[in-house]
Amino acid sequence: MHVKVASMVNLMKRTTPPRSKRTKEEKRQNPKVDMGAVKILRTVGDQEAFYFYEAIGKPAGQIARNLPDFLEKVKSVKSESLLFHLQRRDFENWIGKTLGDSKLAEKLEGIPRSSSDDVRISLCRTVENRIKELGEPSAAILADENPTVLMLPS
Repeated sequence: MHVKVASMVNLMKRTTPPRSKRTKEEKRQNPKVDMGAVKILRTVGDQEAFYFYEAIGKPAGQIARNLPDFLEKVKSVKSESLLFHLQRRDFENWIGKTLGDSKLAEKLEGIPRSSSDDVRISLCRTVENRIKELGEPSAAILADENPTVLMLPS
């Protein structure tokens, strides 16, 4: 019995390639792609995009299709629109459910709904920090039923 086990272990050692250890330089040149970040930072189509409104039935004329685009729109859209969506928890829902970033959605829930200037600053700071935290992969291939190349904003 011990001979068979020992033989199998020796066979496995000979047929299993050694694990290569990546050096710091190799990691810097070929970083691993964080697929979670790729999903969160991807650009969505019109049906999944975020449409800004100032009130029910009153579109603001701004659309965000990805997180960096959302940040730019938050910087420029009217403060009424920001307060409208924050009160309804629209930002948290879109970021959490559509983009799949529950961490950012949770942080947005904690933003106090005080003055419109404070809200804009808090929203921008929170989203900017999250984008930095995620990094910005430029492209990735998602392999599922239909392989897709995602081009993300740089």
